[in-house]
Amino acid sequence: IPVIVLSARTDMSSKVAAFVLGAVDYVTKPFELIELRVRLRAALRMNHMMRLLSHRAQIDGLTGLWNRTYFDSRWREEFSRAHRQGHALALAFIDIDHFKSVNDNYGHPVGDSVLQGVARVLQRDPRASDVACRYGGEEFVLVMPDTGAVDAAVVCERLRRAMAELRWSRVPDLRVTVSMGVAGATGMTTATAENWIEAADRNLYAAKKAGRNRV
Repeated sequence: IPVIVLSARTDMSSKVAAFVLGAVDYVTKPFELIELRVRLRAALRMNHMMRLLSHRAQIDGLTGLWNRTYFDSRWREEFSRAHRQGHALALAFIDIDHFKSVNDNYGHPVGDSVLQGVARVLQRDPRASDVACRYGGEEFVLVMPDTGAVDAAVVCERLRRAMAELRWSRVPDLRVTVSMGVAGATGMTTATAENWIEAADRNLYAAKKAGRNRV
């Protein structure tokens, strides 16, 4: 919330103190109402621009999903809420199988298209409450509030099938699959937020070791 100080004090120390404390403007009395309105509009416009910049800083430029920075913050929030209230919570790590071979055999532009295609499924198919992020490289993560591990696995299996059915107009013979690792609980747990990430990552590794293209 932008703060404008309106004060009869005109000394420099008061103005400096106001700005140090976070004020965006300092208006002295007596003041012109027209000028105050202009300063208010300017403060609100600047606040709007800062919020837009903050939002863009948390969006992955290639896929349009939330990025790793946003995930780190949102995951702590969702974990704390679930831990505090005893709600269910699930987390899924998603990795594109043999993605390096896609880049090597078809080129990076096709690899980018694959990343965008997977992202579109993650934007289109999950429930409204789910939060999809690009974790890095060819890895994505899905936060599922109020969802236990069993239900989360069902959601992920549906996503896995949808991604396996994707077709690529530039390379009709290309088939892309994903592996997923899920961690979740239906209530209170002693695991930390970091433990949860480690568990989902272990399950992702297990899915890959078992043959890929599975949850």
